[in-house]
Amino acid sequence: MKIYKLAVFTFLILTISNGYAQLNEANQLNPYIEVIGTAEMEIVPNEIYIGFTLKERMDGKAKVAIEEQEREMKKQLKNAGIDLDNLNLSDASAEFISIKRKNKEVLTSKDYLLKVATVKDVAAVFEVLDKVQALNGNITRVAHSKIEKYRKDVKIEAIKQAKEKAGYLLEAIGEKAGKPLIVQERESYDDIRPMMIRGKAAGVAAEYEAANETEPEISFQKIKLKYAVFVRFAIE
Repeated sequence: MKIYKLAVFTFLILTISNGYAQLNEANQLNPYIEVIGTAEMEIVPNEIYIGFTLKERMDGKAKVAIEEQEREMKKQLKNAGIDLDNLNLSDASAEFISIKRKNKEVLTSKDYLLKVATVKDVAAVFEVLDKVQALNGNITRVAHSKIEKYRKDVKIEAIKQAKEKAGYLLEAIGEKAGKPLIVQERESYDDIRPMMIRGKAAGVAAEYEAANETEPEISFQKIKLKYAVFVRFAIE
């Protein structure tokens, strides 16, 4: 039995050694270079989402209904040049309204989400929200209408950088990069943090106007896209 175990153990060692030898031989016959290419891009958001709430309130002894506030809010937004097609109820508010209507109860509040494109629009919206006494006004998120295209562009640039890196590294030792053998997307980094603005709209508008006196244009924090691609190239 001991002799049998020894024979099996010896066979395994020989098999593993043979495997490593074949692998080393293959690597020598098919040399390659491995590199990582990186690329990044910063883009100015053109989709800015503003969340806010309208709530029933008392004006003296008279109750100001949400419907009345909503009509006034829409009127002023339209006068400010804001596209009302981009104004929607938030998901939570939509569900709340459905339940309340079914039970024939009085609505107490509504939550809205409005999409605008520029800082100027943001200032105009917050000014309106201040006038209609909206609550909880804040920028919930930012995005870009072509962000998927930009992600693709950055990844393409990353793999181009990998090819260029392999090229000049091999050129230094008199070799050339051949066809890619392995391509893997590695690190992905999207920084899409909104610059939060809270408080009364008059303050937001004032900040925008003050900034415009010294600078021709101000914008939100840019969206940063960064990607890395691992590539193994054959050496010709």
